[in-house]
Amino acid sequence: MNNVFNALPVRDLARTGTLPTAKPLSHITSEDSAVHLLTDFADRKLSMLNSDMSVSEARLWMKLGDTPFKVVENQAGDCLGILAIEDVNGEKAMSMAHRQGVTLKDLRVRDIFRPVSELPAIHYRDLRAATVGDLVSTFREVHEEYLLVLDDNRHEPGHAYLRGLVCARELVQRLDMTIDLDHRATKFYEIVNVVQGGF
Repeated sequence: MNNVFNALPVRDLARTGTLPTAKPLSHITSEDSAVHLLTDFADRKLSMLNSDMSVSEARLWMKLGDTPFKVVENQAGDCLGILAIEDVNGEKAMSMAHRQGVTLKDLRVRDIFRPVSELPAIHYRDLRAATVGDLVSTFREVHEEYLLVLDDNRHEPGHAYLRGLVCARELVQRLDMTIDLDHRATKFYEIVNVVQGGF
């Protein structure tokens, strides 16, 4: 096989001095492409939590990773769902421990994570064709804080895999919306309801 490979153009940075090491967090508008809000697992290696892990250990990993969510997997490496930081820090963990008659340290990730079956999902091709305004309308409709993003598996036609997700909180931050902080919004649809101006 005689493949011809071409060298990439190389830039001379002799006069540059310094370069930022990360892409700046830019503000977006309702007309921008919705794909800007995708946390793409193809681009960003995401550390997973095992469903058998204790909630206290999961909390530690989330704090160390400085992330608002983690993907939960089983022993086979299949995605089972999402664990959000508010699940481990909020009332959900306490009430589940009380209901099971165990202490908080005995609670497992599998007891409080959000299963894939309970989360709304959209297709990557639809996300690419959508605007940020379309995403806001979608979050208002589904009343959830996370949207799973599925894509087609090229190796197994007819099968999809988890490409990434879209987080409502990031959408609010990137749109630079003004929030009424007197109202304690816990779900995205409540956040949108207290946005001043908005859509």
